[in-house]
Amino acid sequence: MTRWNGTTKLAVAAIVATLSVGAAVAVVTQDRSTTIKKITDSSDDSPGLAWAVDAADMGLEGATFASPRTGSMYAWGLGSIVIGHTALTLAVVSSESGNNEAVMVGIDTTDGTVLWKTPAPDLAACADEPLDGRLVCHQPIWGKTPGYVTFDPVTGESRNYPTDLDLFAVTVANDRVYTTSGNLEDDEVLLHRGTLENPSADWTAPLHAWAGWEDDYATALEVDGQIGTFDVGGDFSTFDASTGRQLWKTDSLEDCLGAVGRTAGDIAIASVQDCEGTGSESQGSVAFRLDGTVLARSDSSIVQQPSIDEPTDTSIPIVLGDAAFDRTTGEQLWRDDALSYDSPGDELNEPRTYATLRYIIGHVGLLQSSSGTTALDLRDGEHLWHADLNGNVLGHDGDLVLVSAGTDLAAVDITTGETAWTASTSMMFPDDESMSFEILVNGTDGSYLVQSGSKLAMLQPLP
Repeated sequence: MTRWNGTTKLAVAAIVATLSVGAAVAVVTQDRSTTIKKITDSSDDSPGLAWAVDAADMGLEGATFASPRTGSMYAWGLGSIVIGHTALTLAVVSSESGNNEAVMVGIDTTDGTVLWKTPAPDLAACADEPLDGRLVCHQPIWGKTPGYVTFDPVTGESRNYPTDLDLFAVTVANDRVYTTSGNLEDDEVLLHRGTLENPSADWTAPLHAWAGWEDDYATALEVDGQIGTFDVGGDFSTFDASTGRQLWKTDSLEDCLGAVGRTAGDIAIASVQDCEGTGSESQGSVAFRLDGTVLARSDSSIVQQPSIDEPTDTSIPIVLGDAAFDRTTGEQLWRDDALSYDSPGDELNEPRTYATLRYIIGHVGLLQSSSGTTALDLRDGEHLWHADLNGNVLGHDGDLVLVSAGTDLAAVDITTGETAWTASTSMMFPDDESMSFEILVNGTDGSYLVQSGSKLAMLQPLP
């Protein structure tokens, strides 16, 4: 495997990108009315469309929105990072060798005004938390200005902090910048904590991490309080965030484990692989404590991987396979056959058993299969409700989950299954009838900041 080392750079007319401080292009937009528009054929309690911004209006032909977290170079993620009242998102034009046109965009979440647009070439990734109020990103060693890049959410001013380190991941926590450098393919990785001016100002420590450059390494570095993680290539790697000391690690080949994810209570969940055989089916799943000791284990072949994992706290059990376990003691509390679904297969697909736990919100788990959606009380395994509800849960506002099924949007009470409101994106945007929202950037007090590849929009309660 070869790390991409292209030479194509962003060319922006009349802007010289070699300056250490980049000026944003202030954007003068049309006066946006604060009137919230009723959505045609929506239910009575549906929010209205407060404002919407199109990627096509960002000054780059063929641009789509992308998440700053996954960068502009290979913009595979969608989303925005909200700092104060500004939503920061990328508008990028993709190419096979990396995105060669990209701007960071600042949008006022109160009225949808596009505040500024700033060239954002070669960004590998951005931290999801700000430092001193600014968004922190980085360019790789082959970028035009390797090192950290910051963006001011109010003015859009960008500033470069060059370094000779071969950075490939970044995150912000504890008022410091954490980053990794080195050769990921050869497990020669260094972890750094420091400042924008000096990435190693506090310390540099070795870190076990092995993966290909095709893996999602740019967003794998995370720090929560005093614990840091860098899970990539199917391995877990845990370190002390104050010193960089490695606490424990796994190796997918030596341990026959595949990292599934982290969950509340400093618990890591892995699938058990059959390293002796030829089958690809999991042999079970296991939960590890903070120190790497085993908390609980399941022999079920199904591996639960909820795309939203937001339990209320550590009193909510973890689910391994078809059973739930206490997050503190590891005691099995209950099991349920509904946590798996047997697909009979067809002429193109072999029969297979699927995990059904898709979302964990508060004390409720949502199971999805071909028969619809079932809600479980994770505290005791009680079935709360079942509905013929299919679609993707984009996120939630309290107990209301926002469900997208094609162009249909619905808010459903996760505790009762009752639908609070419905609306259609085809009625919001008649000129783009097939557009559907893919992510909820933020949901609070009945307002929903939603995003697709082509639009960022705010839905708010009607007056």
